[in-house]
Amino acid sequence: MPAGPWVLVVGMHRSGTSAVTGALGHLGLSVPVRPDRWGATEDNPDYWESAALGLFNEALLERLEGGWDGPPEYEPGWESDPVLAGDGLGDPAVAASTAFPRAGPVVWKDPRVCLLLPYWLARLPGPVAAVFIWRLPLAVARSLRARDGMRLSDGVALWERYNRAALSGLIGVDTFVIPYESIVADPAGRLSELAHWLGELPQFAAYAQGWDFAAASAAISPHLQRQRDGGAAALLLDEQRSLVAHLESLEGPHWPLHRSHPSDESAWATALLGDRRRVVVLNRVGQGLRVQLEEARGEVLRRGADLERTLAELASTKDALATQEQRSAQMEASTSWRITGPLRRLGGLRHPKQAPPVG
Repeated sequence: MPAGPWVLVVGMHRSGTSAVTGALGHLGLSVPVRPDRWGATEDNPDYWESAALGLFNEALLERLEGGWDGPPEYEPGWESDPVLAGDGLGDPAVAASTAFPRAGPVVWKDPRVCLLLPYWLARLPGPVAAVFIWRLPLAVARSLRARDGMRLSDGVALWERYNRAALSGLIGVDTFVIPYESIVADPAGRLSELAHWLGELPQFAAYAQGWDFAAASAAISPHLQRQRDGGAAALLLDEQRSLVAHLESLEGPHWPLHRSHPSDESAWATALLGDRRRVVVLNRVGQGLRVQLEEARGEVLRRGADLERTLAELASTKDALATQEQRSAQMEASTSWRITGPLRRLGGLRHPKQAPPVG
């Protein structure tokens, strides 16, 4: 596992984690090497996200019978479950060293980490620091609808699960909490605060003198605020409005974060996400069955082709045999064959067959 030191950028999908990670990369921390990063899309020129680690996280969520859009339902101590160390999952250190082959401080983001913090914090070399960026729920839900066609209700439920899981997982971790809207409004000021906070942590102090604050600030685009919350707090449940207020109260640095949200997840979000998880699992099973069906269909086609070749060879042999029998019959019926018959019999008498040797 790369020694780091590590900075985790933790936040829900569509919450600005890419912007903050890119800014910290321009500041001077190592981001995943370019051959390992996901390609650009129309709405995001660079995710600053490791493909190797992202695929590993997808495999983790699959082992836990969930997915990014249908989070798993955990049992206490799930991060130590032997099923996560089984064959086929791979070594997390291999994925991490693919993303970060060079020594020195690294910054890693993957929204799935919100759901998987206990697993990674047990395996990354400490001390780990975290930047927790959050965004208002309706803005996230509208962005998910624009990108994935997801219903607003589903997006809000996912927002609640991801942010609650992140708050719970970051307890005990040195964490800087930033609202997305504030870093878009004042990138230079917020990144300066963040960089100074990182530089005060012992594991980053030796690197802070070489950091480029101007490049980090310039990396934040003022056009990122495409989907806004729209003041629709009345559409939220009491538990979700309470979570927003709690997140607002956490803004700034924590050494370490020690306050999770006191209330439980809304029953509505739990039920909706339970349905989504079951759909994710069923779709995965269906995909597996489709793959098996295609493989079986391919095998049937291969065997059919083999059978056709065998039948063609049999027909060719049968035709050759019929031709040979026809030629033999024509020869036996010919005048020359009847005239030379006595000579063939005399030849047989002159050269009788020898008996096989005895013993």
